[in-house]
Amino acid sequence: MKLLMCNVAWMREYQGITDTDYPINGGEFIEENGYGHEVINFKKNGNYVFGYVQARKGTIDINRLDEGAESYVDDVLVVWRARSSEGAVVIGWYKNARVYRTEQKPNNQRFFNFNGILYNPGWYIRTKYSDATLIPASERNFIVPVTHKGFGSQTFVSYLQHNSPEVQKFKKQLLQYMARVEDGDYSSPYRGKRQPIDQEIKLRIEKSAINTAIDYYTRHGYNVESVEADNVGYDLLAEKGSNTLFIEVKGTSAVGTDAVIVGLTPNEYKISKKAKLKYRICIVCNALGTPYLHEFLWKEANESWFDERTLQRLEIRELTSANLTIVS
Repeated sequence: MKLLMCNVAWMREYQGITDTDYPINGGEFIEENGYGHEVINFKKNGNYVFGYVQARKGTIDINRLDEGAESYVDDVLVVWRARSSEGAVVIGWYKNARVYRTEQKPNNQRFFNFNGILYNPGWYIRTKYSDATLIPASERNFIVPVTHKGFGSQTFVSYLQHNSPEVQKFKKQLLQYMARVEDGDYSSPYRGKRQPIDQEIKLRIEKSAINTAIDYYTRHGYNVESVEADNVGYDLLAEKGSNTLFIEVKGTSAVGTDAVIVGLTPNEYKISKKAKLKYRICIVCNALGTPYLHEFLWKEANESWFDERTLQRLEIRELTSANLTIVS
C-alpha cells in the first residue's frame, strides 16, 4: 500500500476562509498571515479536489512511495491530519490519489478570498471528488501518535514506513476506521468506558435547562407554557401576540460547545422540519453552573440551524432506526 500522511491546519470544511471557518493550528506561516494554501483542499473543482501540503524544500520524496517514480506517482492513499485540542487527529483522506514531486501550477478556476484578495494556490496532490472524504469536525477522534517514532512529528509529510509494531498496528486500525467512516460510523478505535448515568444529575440538568429557556423567553416578552408531557415534538410553547414558537430544549453540563452532541427524537426531528420557521432548538450549556443558552433558528438562506449571537450552526447527522415486533 502506498500511503502518505500530510499535516494541515484545522478547519471545518476546507472550502475557503469565512467568518465561521478559518485555519488554526497550522504552523508559523498561518499564524503570521492568517491563511494557508490548504484552505480549499476539499473544494470541488470540476470532478477533482486538489490538495496542498507544506513540503520540505518544496518537494515530496515520491520515490519512498515508488522507487521508479519520476514526476508523480498514482494510486496513493493520502491521509490528512490536523492538530486539535486532543492532539493530532485524522480529518479525512484522498483515495487513489496522484502525488506530484513538486508543487503544480495553480488552476485558474481554483481560488479563495481572504481580506479582499483572491489567492490562487498551487497544489501537490489530486484525486477525484468522489474519492475524497472529509470527517465532520465534531466526529474527528482518531488520534495519530505523532510524537512516536515513525509517525513524522517533525515534518508536514510522513510515509509511515517504519516497521515498528506500533506503526503497523496503527495502519491496520486506520484502514478499519476508514471503512467504518464510509459506512457512517465515526466511532474511534480507542473506545472509552461509559460510566452509569446518574439519574439525579440528569434530572437536574434537564430542569435547569428548561428553567433557563423559560426565563430567556419570558424576558423577551413571551408567555411560555411547558408541554413536555404532551409528546408534541417540543418542550415549550411560547406566544407573543400573533407570534408562536415551538421550543425544544436540550441541556448539558459541558461548559463549552466543542464536545456537545445532542439528539432529537424521531418526533422532535419530524416537527423541526415541518415547522422550521416557528421551531427553536435551544441548547443550554453549563446547566449545573452558570447556564448559557444557545438559540438556533432555521435560516432559509443557507438551510441550516443558526445561532445569531455566536454565529454557530448545528451540524446534523441523520440516523436510521427500526421498530421490531415479536410475532409467532
